[in-house]
Amino acid sequence: MLSTKKILTIFIPALLIVGLAFFVQIIKYQPLFPKVLPQDNTPKQFVIPLFPEDPIIGNPKSPITIIAFEDFSCGECSRQNDIFEILQTKYPNKFKVIWKGLPISDFPYPSINAEKYGYCANQQNKFADFKTNAFVNTLELSETTLQVIAQNIELDEKQLNKCLSSEEVTNFIKITENIAQILSVQAVPAFFIDNKQISKEDTASEYAWETLLGLSQ
Repeated sequence: MLSTKKILTIFIPALLIVGLAFFVQIIKYQPLFPKVLPQDNTPKQFVIPLFPEDPIIGNPKSPITIIAFEDFSCGECSRQNDIFEILQTKYPNKFKVIWKGLPISDFPYPSINAEKYGYCANQQNKFADFKTNAFVNTLELSETTLQVIAQNIELDEKQLNKCLSSEEVTNFIKITENIAQILSVQAVPAFFIDNKQISKEDTASEYAWETLLGLSQ
């Protein structure tokens, strides 16, 4: 029978070996990049990004900027466009509108096609002309109608076709959709000033916009 001294002589080294093995495993599976706790837990406000490809309606140097998520197939978007045109004629150089095309309609025609044409028209510096014609045909934006509009505003056909088939236009629309999702945009039109969404009451009429923007002061 082994003495207590011999048992300890055998058991303790074995225990040390097992303990060392566990320690090695713990070290082995430590993350390479440990989490760093932020010093400030205050949530940061999302700032709506603006891109060179975004169409600008009005004088780019105007002091007030309205960011508009709109759809060419949207009747209310067409009505708001009429209000903006009146106000920009009445108060030139007071405000500009940054267009963020958000094609959400599939009836009677997928509005994503109109948005692609709008993007490509902007590449040829003819977004304003396209917008005016598109809103006149809000419920009739078939491929045939879009082609007629492109001809009427004299878009370069070769450049247009190359743009329409590019990944660039598709990716740009997707980016806008992602931005709208982050902002929890529920419907179009949706307007933002200083990264804050404007209520429907403040955009209900020409007078409401004048009051909101301080144009009548």
